[in-house]
Amino acid sequence: MITKVEQYKKEDIKSALMAMYDLAEKAEDCILSLQTAFIYNKTTPLKGCREVIENIKREGVELTKKLTDIVSDNTSIKCYVSVPGHLLIIGEHLEKIADLVEEKIRGNILFSDKAEKEAMFLLQRLGEVLWTASSLILARNTFLGMYIEEAISNLVKMADEYATLHEERLIEGLCLPVASSMYVNMLEAIKSIAWHIKEIARHLTASQ
Repeated sequence: MITKVEQYKKEDIKSALMAMYDLAEKAEDCILSLQTAFIYNKTTPLKGCREVIENIKREGVELTKKLTDIVSDNTSIKCYVSVPGHLLIIGEHLEKIADLVEEKIRGNILFSDKAEKEAMFLLQRLGEVLWTASSLILARNTFLGMYIEEAISNLVKMADEYATLHEERLIEGLCLPVASSMYVNMLEAIKSIAWHIKEIARHLTASQ
C-alpha cells in the first residue's frame, strides 16, 4: 500500500520531470523563433524567444533545488539533477544567438548566401535534436540516447566544416569581417548548445 507521503513524492518527481520536459520544448520553440527572425530579417520573433530564455533561467535554478531535495529520498532519479543546469546554459547560449541575430538585423549586416543556408540548417538540426532530448527526459530510452549522440557528433562535424569553408570565403573576400565574426560566434554557440544536449543524454542513459 502506497502511503500519502510516498504518493506526494511520486507527484513531486512527476512534476519535476514534466517541468524539465517543458523547458526543453520551450528551448526548441526559441530556436524556431530564431529561425523565423533570421529568415524574415525581423526582430519581432526574438521577443518571444527572450521570454522563453528568462523562463528557462528562472525555472532551471528552482528545478535544480527541487531535484536535489527529492534525490535525498529517491536516488533513482539522481541522473536528472544536472539536467536543469544544462538547460540553463543552453538558454544562455540561445540568448547569445538571439543577440547576434538582433545585431545582424538592426545593423543590416549581410551574410553570404552560403552562410545563411548553413546557419539555418544547423539551427534546424539543433531544434530536432533538442526535441528528441525532451522526449528522452520522459522516457529514458537507450536508443534515443544513441541517436542524440550520433546526431550531435554529425552536427558538430558539419559546424566545423562550415567554419573551414567560411575561412576560405573570408580569404577570398566574399564576406565582410563584421559578418564573419558574427557567423563564427553563432557557430560556437550552436556547438555549445549541442554539447549540453549530448551531456543531458549521457547522464540520462549512463546507468542503463
